[in-house]
Amino acid sequence: MGRTVAIVFILGCVTNLMGCASARYVSKQGDSGVVAIPSNTNSPPFRYRQEAEELMRKHVGPDFEIVDEREVVTGSRVMNNQETQTQMTPNKKQPNMPGERISTNGMVTSTNTTEYQITYRKRGATGGGASTIQPAGGTVPARSPQP
Repeated sequence: MGRTVAIVFILGCVTNLMGCASARYVSKQGDSGVVAIPSNTNSPPFRYRQEAEELMRKHVGPDFEIVDEREVVTGSRVMNNQETQTQMTPNKKQPNMPGERISTNGMVTSTNTTEYQITYRKRGATGGGASTIQPAGGTVPARSPQP
């Protein structure tokens, strides 16, 4: 019974943590911007893509285009798991007192934390807003001069 309660509690906590994440602005310029979402999904209950598109529409109107989209590393998560075991052993110096052998094994793992970033602009935007847009996590590609 206690184990079942613990599992349900842990699953509930994980679900709540994942449900708190949503679309957010990374940057906003006049007619362009970058929106970030935890992952590129639109499956219930995590409609992140839909939330991102709502933010884009709210910023530049319904007529927008996506310039770039990619997964971007935002940090890292380090987990340190240790297991300690205590074994009773004979005590050679004092036979009437028990001895102990303590051994600890550990494993450290590191994983990248990421988010999905979508760079957008108002369709047909000209001037400063469209030409100064920088793709999420990258640099602006060089353009060849136009005649």
